[in-house]
Amino acid sequence: MTQEDFLWLSQNEPNLYTSRRMDTYTINRIYSIYNGIMNENKKPNGCGACLRNTIQTVRLKYEQMKREQI
Repeated sequence: MTQEDFLWLSQNEPNLYTSRRMDTYTINRIYSIYNGIMNENKKPNGCGACLRNTIQTVRLKYEQMKREQI
């Protein structure tokens, strides 16, 4: 995860912890961050469970980086 991704997630942290509707830009950004972390080419497909799993992976990596900065 790049520093830019980390900063974006910091500014959009509620999206990682609450279940709410997100705009297309936010979903695409989360998938982009996920693809950078996992070295995959996953794309949004409208599947809620898939999005939740993607967010969970990004959230865990974000929390790990946050702990390392302390």
